[in-house]
Amino acid sequence: MRGINLLGVAVAKKLGEILVEAMVITPEQLQQALEIQKRKGGKLGEILIELGLLNEKIIADVVSLQRNIKRINLDINQIDPAVLNLIPKDVCIKYRVLPYAVENNTLLVAMDDPLNQEAINMAQFSANMRVEPGIVEPSKLDEALARLSNAEEILPTQVEEKYNAPIETTETKVVGYDETQGSIVKLVNMILIKGIELGASDIHIEADAKHTRVRYRINGVLHEKFRVPVAYHEKIVLRIKVLSKMDISVHDVPQTGGFRVNHNNGMITMRVETLPTIHGENVSIRFATRKNETSSLEKLGLSRPELGIIAENIFKPAGLIIVCGPTGSGKTTTLYAILRRINSPEKKIITLEDPVEEILPLINQVQIDTSKGLTFARALRSILRMDPDIIFVGEIRDRETAQIAVRAAITGHLVLTTLHTRNSFEAIYRLIDLGVEPFLLVNTINLIIAQRLVRTLCPHCKVKTESGGRIIYRPQGCDKCNNTG
Repeated sequence: MRGINLLGVAVAKKLGEILVEAMVITPEQLQQALEIQKRKGGKLGEILIELGLLNEKIIADVVSLQRNIKRINLDINQIDPAVLNLIPKDVCIKYRVLPYAVENNTLLVAMDDPLNQEAINMAQFSANMRVEPGIVEPSKLDEALARLSNAEEILPTQVEEKYNAPIETTETKVVGYDETQGSIVKLVNMILIKGIELGASDIHIEADAKHTRVRYRINGVLHEKFRVPVAYHEKIVLRIKVLSKMDISVHDVPQTGGFRVNHNNGMITMRVETLPTIHGENVSIRFATRKNETSSLEKLGLSRPELGIIAENIFKPAGLIIVCGPTGSGKTTTLYAILRRINSPEKKIITLEDPVEEILPLINQVQIDTSKGLTFARALRSILRMDPDIIFVGEIRDRETAQIAVRAAITGHLVLTTLHTRNSFEAIYRLIDLGVEPFLLVNTINLIIAQRLVRTLCPHCKVKTESGGRIIYRPQGCDKCNNTG
């Protein structure tokens, strides 16, 4: 039997049986709800509530009695923070579990689905101790998890006046868009500026049945910071689409756009994607490298021997340098650091990028635009006639680009590029799959770097400790790092 989801479909029959056995509803009322569910879909618990037959509290009380599961009256303000930290926040939110006490070496957790064995197993794995679930109403668990994630419920009219000034470089006037909606403009400005100040790599603006949630990806982990009533969602999306020069009349297909923000005298490029969902269009905003936060090779966390290997190869006059790894692993950041190191007036450098994430001095940067026929392969063929010394190809995606890039490296150009592979060996196999002859790779490849992003300890709250005669640091958590450590 799958776990009981108090308002869920998966165990509708079992939940119905429990309620009938407890004489909370009659068999006829259960049958009525099941027929509505069969006809319209939805969740059994919600249907019973809509029919006025019961409420969340009654469901939780009955399941607690019938299944001998502890009933929880949840108050997150009364929970010891040390207990809350026993399970990572992202695990709590994803699996809907909330630790609230420890008794006899057992972690007590509040759940609205206390028979969800997957969630219990994940809680036990995360806390490294036995877990005992208790039952709580979904609405109360929602409220507690929102507090746990530090998400702030705001209205556009509550946004501070300091966010009223336009932050984009150009304003786009669009027929049908009301620029007098100043509160929405301020709200979007605040969302963007907070992302910059938090050092986020991405912003996710997503709607559900009740709220628009604003989440920031910081050090690889999503943190929910704001909630706005879903009634404002369409206006928020409209404002972002205006900034991104998207078609505001189109709502049922994904769109891609972008804009640049001038913040603290630094230009920041933002790439925007929209995706239609059942609750409206969701928005994803990716930050390019900040002008004032560009990384040198020495700041990437590389060891001294690794820096030496890179320095030895990037100043060679010709050859192929590949950085590989999954999406979001910092490949472009590494290559930008290399470009800054080798850039000089004596060299002609041309880059092909999609998108151009940072403006680099003395470098000819080309924005790839496949909608106009400007692909990586076509642009690469063209720039080989422009007498470049160094070529940066944002990504090798197809057979033609791979073969032209290798030929360019053979004919006296230093070529920098990226591949979506897990390790260095797979990069070689990938190029062979794209039609590059193995003997050409032997004479062409200077260096392949496989990398991942590793989360670092917060410099503001890390705690020094001694282990085995060595000084090490352990995480603690503070406001600066959203209590992640």
